[in-house]
Amino acid sequence: MSTILNYCENEKRTFDEFPFNPIDALVFAEATYFQWEYLLHNIWTPEWPYNLSESMFFHEMPKASEMPLFGQYAADTPNNLKMIDILRESPRYMNVSISHLCARTNDREQIQFAAMCFHISDDICFVAFRGTDGTLIGWKEDFQLSYQYPVPAQEESARYLNYLSRELAPQTKFYIGGHSKGGNLSIYSATSCANIIKSRILGVFSFDGPGFSFNLHETEEYKKIAPVVHHLVPSSSFVGMLLQSAPGTKYIENKALWLMQHSPFTWEVGDDDFKYDPAGWDKNAQVRIGAVNSWLKDQSFEDREEFTEMLYHIATSSGASNIFRPDSSWSVKMSHIIDATKAVDAKSRAKLVETMRLLVLLSFRQRR
Repeated sequence: MSTILNYCENEKRTFDEFPFNPIDALVFAEATYFQWEYLLHNIWTPEWPYNLSESMFFHEMPKASEMPLFGQYAADTPNNLKMIDILRESPRYMNVSISHLCARTNDREQIQFAAMCFHISDDICFVAFRGTDGTLIGWKEDFQLSYQYPVPAQEESARYLNYLSRELAPQTKFYIGGHSKGGNLSIYSATSCANIIKSRILGVFSFDGPGFSFNLHETEEYKKIAPVVHHLVPSSSFVGMLLQSAPGTKYIENKALWLMQHSPFTWEVGDDDFKYDPAGWDKNAQVRIGAVNSWLKDQSFEDREEFTEMLYHIATSSGASNIFRPDSSWSVKMSHIIDATKAVDAKSRAKLVETMRLLVLLSFRQRR
């Protein structure tokens, strides 16, 4: 089995010698999880325009061993750290520069957002949006996708793309992409930007990115970019098939178990594209999504919001800041979560239990 790590290590040709392909798009999407905030100036500002940007080449990055916290908000930190050292020395990637880092995570504003620009050549760049990191507010914003439109990160993604179109040379063409929520932001930003920017978009890549709370794909603005949208998910995708997903989805071969398939490091690649599963979407995955969608269909947006707020309250009671890196006091944090659950009023607690019961029941019904 060959993965993006093997591809990065073995592909020695430059982009001039071997054109950009979907595997490269995933490499850049995954590289957003590196903690560029340690290395580059964050250009985010509440006013227009953003601050001036600085840049860095991949070959200028510190070694992974010199940046032990680099990648700490990625679900698969070990593989991200391996990728850092591979990209630093890769003939294909080492001279790609990274610029316009824009990051904003704020509990009060309920936003977790990060974006950056990877310069493939003088006139082509890959605009990448980071997916959900380990912060609790990032996970809450994912739940908000089911009842709120747009969520703060979506608004920020459109603002960012509009900014880049003015900041970069007029002849610059864009690829846009991201993994998980980053894929959703990629489609939203490309759909929401001005028509003159749409004409500069070469491709939009949503890697296992969730859909929308309504059928965005039937709108006139989406139809303008539809020919260049690529929704790629693992064969047993769960996250990428939530809500209203983009049509024309392709399913990537993958031997990992269920949610572990969400990790791009488990996706099988060929020489210049992914290996796609001829059987399509796994039937067991369809059952799981069918149960969730059935539940969502019966819940009002207000009910969805109430459920999300309750889960977020319980989760934050633990005092944890990063769910990907539980520390030595995790058992203590779990006790806080249990106490917080008990403290929820009886009506809300009953609703939480009933929701879990319904999801299990709907899963059995879907199997019939």
